[in-house]
Amino acid sequence: MSVAIDSNEIDKRKDEETGVKTVNQFEIVKLLGKGAFGKVKLCKDTRDGKLYALKIMDKNVLKKKRQGMSNMLQSVQKEIAIMKKLNHKNIVIMHEVLDCPSNPKLYIRLEYVEGGQSMPTGNDVPPLDVDTARRYFHDLIAGIEYLHFNNVLHRDIKPENLLVTNEGLLKVADFGVSQVLETDDDLISKSAGTPAFMAPECCRPGQFHGKLADLWACGCTLYMFVHGSVPFVNPNVFELYEDIQHKTIVYDESKPDDLVDLLKLMLNKDVDERLKVDFARIKTHPWFVHGGGAAAEFASLGAKVSVSDGDLQDAITSSREIVLMVKISAIMKKRLASAREKIEKRNSMKQLSNNLEGVDLKGASPATSSVEGTTPSAAGASTQGEGAALDTLPSRVPDGFAEAPDSDNEDEDKAASMSPLPGGAPGAPGRGKSGRCTQQ
Repeated sequence: MSVAIDSNEIDKRKDEETGVKTVNQFEIVKLLGKGAFGKVKLCKDTRDGKLYALKIMDKNVLKKKRQGMSNMLQSVQKEIAIMKKLNHKNIVIMHEVLDCPSNPKLYIRLEYVEGGQSMPTGNDVPPLDVDTARRYFHDLIAGIEYLHFNNVLHRDIKPENLLVTNEGLLKVADFGVSQVLETDDDLISKSAGTPAFMAPECCRPGQFHGKLADLWACGCTLYMFVHGSVPFVNPNVFELYEDIQHKTIVYDESKPDDLVDLLKLMLNKDVDERLKVDFARIKTHPWFVHGGGAAAEFASLGAKVSVSDGDLQDAITSSREIVLMVKISAIMKKRLASAREKIEKRNSMKQLSNNLEGVDLKGASPATSSVEGTTPSAAGASTQGEGAALDTLPSRVPDGFAEAPDSDNEDEDKAASMSPLPGGAPGAPGRGKSGRCTQQ
């Protein structure tokens, strides 16, 4: 069974002189993070200078990760389709997805959130002040409520996957293990995400409510915001699962009573009791509404996002026109450089001829001597020919602009294991037909 994804062109290049890599018109700036399914890199649109986050996923690894009767690569299409239609200030925007069947990588271009993670990576970090934690938590709940309203489970909520703008607005990011529900029924049986943020019911066999598990993770995130660590820390994942299910959570007595009360509601190990803690109860809790102003943020969730068959087919943005522009630009630069080289050579020969005027070159007359059979008039004609060629580009762009091979470490491109960080095999060689992948 093949994935119903458009066959689009991906033009990957590396400048031999500068070492700068590009994917279509996007210049790779630096690595932002690595994870189980690939990497996230900062990129810049060479047309307008705008910055984006480019998530590069390894399709070979996705194929090996089973999800029900399909693999994750076969499941990702609908998730991409719905994520592209989500529109909320607390959700990172997905701009486009580029794919080519012959290229083992899937490229997802996302909104770049310049402030980075809401907290540093680690199990023991400085806690946030209560007011900052409350503001971030408001944004988190607003974003997750919007996702759940549209039957999207995040499944990996934690401070590292919550990004903050320079203005202090928190945005939910990294939907690498998210799941789109077919109906309002949120019962699922597969756990995903980061073990330390998993609910007790996710740590044992059987079905559980996916939305409820997300809210537990929100509670763990709030706990980490104000404590600087998760409720339970254990390097042994199986022992950690036991701790989450059976150990008592310890709260800092110096924290406000209403904050601890909200945490206890959200981190209640009794599933039946926790089912009573919905978004309405959280948003009206005294700690949440402290100081007022929170209610306006949740005025309306809008209409539910739906995905049609056409949306599924258009989930992957076509990049053929962009690639064509990139190739034409490369051709023009190459030919222009050649023309300049010939002009410089002609001028150099003219200068040499002037310097040697009246000198006997072994009997040859300076007035009739030429270098490599090129006279000034001939060089001028050659230059004019190059200029004409730029104005008469062929309708099909010629193949062949080989660059240095990608020098990325192959081991870094391959998925290792479950990782708290967001997340390649080498690309397929270019082919000489329209509708091809080009990796140079």
